[in-house]
Amino acid sequence: MKFSKNKIIVSALALAIGASLAGSVGSTIAWYQYSTRANVSFLGQASGISGNLQMRFKDEGDDAWRTRITYTELETKLVAGGYLNDKKVTPMTFGAMSKDDDLPENGYIQPYYGVADMTKWAKASKKHYAQFELELRYNERDGIEEGTPAKDEKNVAKDVYLSKLLIQEDYTNEAAEKEDLSDAVRVHIHAYKSDDEEHTKLNKLISKQGGTAVTCGKLDLDGDGANDKVYTGTDAGAEFGFGQGTTENEITYGSGLQTSYSANTAITENHSYLDAFEHPQTETTYPALVSSDGNKLTDLTYNNGTSNVDKKIGSVVEGDEAFLRVRVTIWVEGWQKLSDHATPTANYKAIWNAAQYADSKFDVGIQFAVQDAFAE
Repeated sequence: MKFSKNKIIVSALALAIGASLAGSVGSTIAWYQYSTRANVSFLGQASGISGNLQMRFKDEGDDAWRTRITYTELETKLVAGGYLNDKKVTPMTFGAMSKDDDLPENGYIQPYYGVADMTKWAKASKKHYAQFELELRYNERDGIEEGTPAKDEKNVAKDVYLSKLLIQEDYTNEAAEKEDLSDAVRVHIHAYKSDDEEHTKLNKLISKQGGTAVTCGKLDLDGDGANDKVYTGTDAGAEFGFGQGTTENEITYGSGLQTSYSANTAITENHSYLDAFEHPQTETTYPALVSSDGNKLTDLTYNNGTSNVDKKIGSVVEGDEAFLRVRVTIWVEGWQKLSDHATPTANYKAIWNAAQYADSKFDVGIQFAVQDAFAE
């Protein structure tokens, strides 16, 4: 494959120029959680109720429950699990999906010249994205000892929400003269009760702006300044342009649309995006996050035009036999159209300029929350 003009091929997307395009985990994928926003206890009235939303990695023991996981802990976990390549992510795509879908089984990183069908491209592996799985519980103490042995501690049921989801460019980009690719970051949440995934699972695909991204389009993979073309016909040698009735047509790579929730608290009307033909379109985007008023969580639902939709991602449960599991997957979406920062008019394309975006860094921070017992 020939590459020129200092471009990164971003369609589903392999870097054509050596280095991975990145958020290195050491400084970019930072995950935090605080009870009721995590390490905040709820002090009760005279009875002294208190509690903490706690978490651990899925395969950790009972002594691992905590209210905060740092990005260095997460980096160690990801690398040990075989995720990331040199602590970096690679542009890729899971293709068409809606904001409430399960994550597809396969993702893809390399569009092959002349091959429109995404499923025939190179498959993504663990080294191209980040994924980790947590278990959550709400541990409450109310001054009453129960059980054998007796203890003032029990896990209770509560709905869990996302109260913050930070997606932003890292502060080091400016000094490194790298552009902001945070609009291309995707965070997929898959939450379920640990002993009944089939009947309790909830999914949320979230991006910074939310809304629609096309997962198809015409591309200039060989860097010759024109959209790729392919010969089609029925005669022998048609793929080389020979034969009666053989024609040359531009290729549309991939297929379909990808929709996501926004990392915001409120509905956004008249959000704009570019369709597969580079034409501007407008739409309404829907929020993934709840708001807060002091200790009280608010905006727990949004209206999709026909009904109110609960924003919860799942529920922590009573007892010690089951927990809320949350699988988080983070990747850079290759089909996202980003600016080429040309003057006077910038163009938004799914072909990115390597000088601007290679080794660009981004930050992701997630905060889970449950409702304060005294605010319910």
